[in-house]
Amino acid sequence: MGLKLAIAASLACILVSAAASARSTSLERETAACQDDAVRLCGPFIPDHGKIHSCLVTYKAYISPACRALVAPAHHGHHHKKH
Repeated sequence: MGLKLAIAASLACILVSAAASARSTSLERETAACQDDAVRLCGPFIPDHGKIHSCLVTYKAYISPACRALVAPAHHGHHHKKH
């Protein structure tokens, strides 16, 4: 029974680590793609990632295409305006 508990605990640690790694990789990609834009447009918010992200979304028309693709990806749906 102790071996099963140890295996279950190890598996849980691996899954948590994998999820954290995926988030970290996404954050690393955004940081690499948006570093220059963040410094140029959102310097006062550094190092608060949440505020930087919001700032970049606000200024999405002025950020690089690579950064825009990660920060404000295009929506692939139809938006209908009400008249």
